[in-house]
Amino acid sequence: MTRWLIIAFLMALTSLSLWQVAPAQQGRAPAVVVNEVAWAGTAAAASDEWIELYNNTAQDIDLTGWTLSWAKVLIHFEEGQEDSSTKTVSSSVIPAHGFYLLERTDDNTVSNIEADLVYTGALSNGGASLVLRDERDVIVDTTNNDGGAWLAGTAGKAEVPYASMERIDPRVGDTLDNWASNDGQTRNGLDAKGNPLNGTPKEENSVFGS
Repeated sequence: MTRWLIIAFLMALTSLSLWQVAPAQQGRAPAVVVNEVAWAGTAAAASDEWIELYNNTAQDIDLTGWTLSWAKVLIHFEEGQEDSSTKTVSSSVIPAHGFYLLERTDDNTVSNIEADLVYTGALSNGGASLVLRDERDVIVDTTNNDGGAWLAGTAGKAEVPYASMERIDPRVGDTLDNWASNDGQTRNGLDAKGNPLNGTPKEENSVFGS
């Protein structure tokens, strides 16, 4: 009897562990995803990086207690946390089927759209693995999970320069074929010098459903 109880307990732990694996890694749609990454910055400044999240659900989600991290950067969706890369937070809530914009250093990175959060810390042009965790420290989503070269997006000398890396379908996990560069035609937002961004902060991605 004791043996069967131990086996049942171990099976339950295994099921719990599988449940806690990032939905993105399992190919399922996470509640919130990293939807767009401007890892090369903008035409105004290469350091003007920004990141966009998207809420796949029909409910507003409070991100208090959540984190977004890569390399030595640790962003909290609330102010006052120790060793945090967060500077300011204007909102910790991502609306239902809506977007959440993070801008690096100041709120002028995307000059005509207010940032929900301002952070410090660079994204390497060589690639990085972004990990989004909820308040229980469970991985909700990943981006560029292997940490190698970026799967999409461009730097300054490309045909479409400083194009963001866009998720093709936010309902699909972090797969190799679910990322593409902004097409340079469908765009939103202005950089710090008033130039149109080759990205779509707080709007549907240019490559959505392609």
